[in-house]
Amino acid sequence: MKYLKIENNKGFYWDGKEYQEIDKIDKNGLLALLNAAETDSFELDAYDENLLGNKAHQVIYENVHTKFGQFLTDKDQFNTEVANLYNEAIGKYSADVQGENLDDNDALESSNDEEEVNPEDIPF
Repeated sequence: MKYLKIENNKGFYWDGKEYQEIDKIDKNGLLALLNAAETDSFELDAYDENLLGNKAHQVIYENVHTKFGQFLTDKDQFNTEVANLYNEAIGKYSADVQGENLDDNDALESSNDEEEVNPEDIPF
């Protein structure tokens, strides 16, 4: 879905319900865009000064477009890094667990060796 678009010489953003003019964006609008940018379907029109007749729309649209473009780039890089770390950890700990020989009887014996607590020794 297109969350930032240029139409009729104006910039618009999707607020979750309908398109609003970009100069009316507030923190809630930015938060809605940020939440939407976490999905794979986040699209935005490229910034083109010539398509925006209103100077305020030019400035705001350019800034929002730049920030979300950077976020999308960083999001992909972050997801790749997380996947690599996850795969590395899975490989490392899978090898550690497979290398250990756990004997259930030893585990039961060690748990039975624990000292029993007398209810009268509990101060409350």
